[in-house]
Amino acid sequence: MCTGLSLTTKDGKHFFGRNLDVPASYGQSVHIIPRNFNWLNVVNGETLASKYACIGMGIVVDNHPLLFDAVNEKGLAGGGLNFTHFAKFNENAIDGKTNISASDFVYWALSNFADLNELRQALENLVLTNIPFEHELPVAGLHWMFTDLSGRSIVIENMADGMHIHENPVGVLTNDPTFDWHLTNLRQYVTLEKATPAPKQMGDLLLHPYGHGLGMCGIPGDGSPAARFVRTVFFRDSIVEANDEISGVTAFLNVLTGVTVIKGSEVDPDGSMNYTVYKSAMCQESGTYYYTDYYNRRINAVKLSNANLDSKEITSFPYQGEQDILFQN
Repeated sequence: MCTGLSLTTKDGKHFFGRNLDVPASYGQSVHIIPRNFNWLNVVNGETLASKYACIGMGIVVDNHPLLFDAVNEKGLAGGGLNFTHFAKFNENAIDGKTNISASDFVYWALSNFADLNELRQALENLVLTNIPFEHELPVAGLHWMFTDLSGRSIVIENMADGMHIHENPVGVLTNDPTFDWHLTNLRQYVTLEKATPAPKQMGDLLLHPYGHGLGMCGIPGDGSPAARFVRTVFFRDSIVEANDEISGVTAFLNVLTGVTVIKGSEVDPDGSMNYTVYKSAMCQESGTYYYTDYYNRRINAVKLSNANLDSKEITSFPYQGEQDILFQN
């Protein structure tokens, strides 16, 4: 599960973020990884040095960042979402290619490239492998969404027949099936309207609509990837109050609220329950990482610009996962 989103405010700020919908928290937190940070490519044992600093949510294992979603100092942002039935990665490296673990893809991309053009060019020589950082941390079946300061976004899907790169004209990504299927499925919902329908004559009876929101009759309301994709595209296109960074964060998180998975509403055969562990919203201009937790509805923020980007160490920030209530009397 998961829903990814990009959004541009009226004053030209760009946002990327997501809902992370999984059965449990991973002990994640926000991390700032500096420039010139040395990290291990587990595929060939080489030590790589980052070109750009970035900030994102994830875990750090033995000083190795495993990022779920992040933005770098140049405004390139991206994240991985579940793609379990279709994702396929190479079992081994290929000579003459750039080979990395699929688990490192987000960090590799953001630590090396400033925009989508640079990233797309590098993808031509990239091989994503199924080699994990540790055996206890198997490579997850993911696909990825990246966006830059142009407002464009792309989707990258690595399957049995190779890597597929799609331009993303709607700025939304969910899960299985493939991204091109979701775009085709949107055609079923071209009748959705934001405006309340006009009265309609049926026989001798003039029918006036009761209530509001009837233009959305037929919008899928379940938690499936297909339904969340349609709802997120519709709500994203309905936003009217994303004027600047702060109102943009509010609008962004409100869109993601429309596809929140409530704990207990989805139960897998093994009894595990998917739920929206956190929502993130990154301003790509300011490098600010905003997030809320399932149990903490307050918006928490960490700023990349307030850190020493030439530090030698990863800076980690305590994850705010307990409810924070403002009592006014």
